[in-house]
Amino acid sequence: MKFKTEDLLEQARRDEDHSSFSSAEKTFAAEADAEAVFSILKTKLFDVDEWNAHSMLTSFELFDERGEPLATKKFAAGAFLRIALKGTMKYDWVRVDDIFEQTDELVISVKPTFDPTAENADRNVISHFFTDESVNNFCLVRRGNRVSLAVIGLDEKMNADETSGTLETVRNAAVNLGSYLGVQRGEWEKFCHHLMEDVAAGKTEA
Repeated sequence: MKFKTEDLLEQARRDEDHSSFSSAEKTFAAEADAEAVFSILKTKLFDVDEWNAHSMLTSFELFDERGEPLATKKFAAGAFLRIALKGTMKYDWVRVDDIFEQTDELVISVKPTFDPTAENADRNVISHFFTDESVNNFCLVRRGNRVSLAVIGLDEKMNADETSGTLETVRNAAVNLGSYLGVQRGEWEKFCHHLMEDVAAGKTEA
């Protein structure tokens, strides 16, 4: 069986200049152990509180289309995710574009979007350092006794046109983008490893 994650990786390899990849993988002694870890990780990936618990510099919060915080902490298609990376002086917004599930695989895809909390929010103004062409895919896969967790970014192009002010324009400018993306991608790498190791070591429960 070919996983959707493999197709996403192939897309990333074809356009390395506009793609990113962060991952963690663990091999277990028994397939049953891998199945158990996969199941726990799948539950945690749907829970925004778990994202906050396993991130170092970033915090996350779910909102609805009216800009109201969601009572549920669970990811669902159409939900807005507010991302706060320390030191950036603003929020970035993405929307859950798709949730793909099959046996031994979960892919949560998010795309940059407008800020639903803004007064008279303009749906055409993307509040993110990438354009709305980009997509981040959070991929969980089990292959036999191996479990992998990856964040695959595709079509990552700088958003320099749709900015709401001088501060945001400066932050999105090419001179600052390399440093910013380095921190952002490093965060996803840490996120994958922290979550994988925490679950694999049995430090948390589903």
